[in-house]
Formats: sequence, structure tokens, C-alpha cells
Amino acid sequence: MPQLQKRNYCTDATWLGQADCAHCGIRHLMLFSGLPNSAFDAHLAPVEHFIFPAGSTLFTEGRNDGVVYSIRKGIIKLLSVTPNGNQRIVRLLGPGMAIGLELLEPGSHYQHTAVAVSELDACRIPVATIDALELQFPELCNQIRQRLQDQLNSADDWIVELGTGTARKRIAHLMLMMMEFATEPGGEIPQLSGSDIAAIIGASPETVSRIIADMKRNRILEKTANGLYRGDTPALESIIETDS
Repeated sequence: MPQLQKRNYCTDATWLGQADCAHCGIRHLMLFSGLPNSAFDAHLAPVEHFIFPAGSTLFTEGRNDGVVYSIRKGIIKLLSVTPNGNQRIVRLLGPGMAIGLELLEPGSHYQHTAVAVSELDACRIPVATIDALELQFPELCNQIRQRLQDQLNSADDWIVELGTGTARKRIAHLMLMMMEFATEPGGEIPQLSGSDIAAIIGASPETVSRIIADMKRNRILEKTANGLYRGDTPALESIIETDS
């Protein structure tokens, strides 16, 4: 379970506890970016800031915990259970994105299971808080609708780019997508497991292992001192352009 510590500003990376959205260092990316400062003290006391270890499950498909999450740092994978009981990775989401927004529709439930790929820095927001804010700040409704539409558009891109072409091309697309989520200097990203990559692109783990090993050998992917990976953007783009 994530631990809470003493109150401080969100700009202090070591701080966990009640969120202080008015002082958020990446507020322009977050769910409440369009709200005036006057909204924060009156309405956002229930919002909490957590650090979740890699592998943590934030919510489970079919449940309704009454909360959504706004991601500050890290990557989330959304899983869906197939009819035969297997789990399929349907999306990866990163900083500035919100998950669980489907709960804003009365009587709904989480459509997927959300699991942290890397250590995750996120704000947990009660649906009741969002409902109260929407009454006073109707523009928040438009902002959330736009986020939902953006995520639907992104889901379409995800299906096209990761579902067509050679396995090498699909892995190159995936690496570039992950690099867009990077908040580390130089676009450093965590390495997904081979089974996760295989589940995302629809290839065998053996094929994925061979391609990733080749990318590392050719320094298209390089491990950094802090255990993350840095991708060679021009090389990855060249794979996308030349592989058929």
C-alpha cells in the first residue's frame, strides 16, 4: 500500500499526502489544469497524492471504487480479460493522462484493470469531488469530455500502429510511444517485459526477445546508469519507414 507522509507541496518529489493542486509543478498537464486557484482549497481537500510501486494495481475491471487517477509520472498499462480468461494489454498511458474517467457516467464501472508498469506518481480523485466541481465550474465538463475524446483518438492510433506491419516495426512504434511518456532527461523509459510487449503487439515472446536483443546489440535501445533505457529516435523512425 502507498504510504502517506507530512503535507508539503507537490513540487517536492519526496512528498506524499493530501494534494496541493494550486502549487503543482505540472498542473498544466493534469485533470484540473483549467480551474482557477479559488477552486482548490474549497473543493480539492479529498484529492490525495500517492507513489505506487511498479506492479501495483490501481483498480480492477468491473469494480467501481468511486475514484479516478491523474498521472503525474510513470506509465500505466490497462488490461482487459478475454472470454477465455487471459489478460490482454489494451493501452499504455503516461503523464498528464487520467484513468477511470468512465466512472463519471452514473452506474458505470471500470472498463479495464490498471497496473503500474514503472513506479507511478499519481493523484487519486474522488468522483464526488469532480461532480461537485462540475456544478460550479461547467468548463470542467468540456475539459474532461475533450480528454476522453483525445484518449479515444489515441486508442485508434494504438490499434493501427501496433496492429499492422512487421513485429520489428510494431516494437519500434511501441518504443516511440513510450518515449513520449518519458519524464526522465533524455527520454529514458522503463523496459517492458517481453511477455508484455508480446501481448501488446500480438507476437510470440520468442520473436520479441530476438528483436529487442537485436535493438540492444545495435544500440537502438541502450540501458542507462539508472536502469532505464534510452531509444535512438531516428533509428526507430527509420525502422517504421523501411520495414514492410
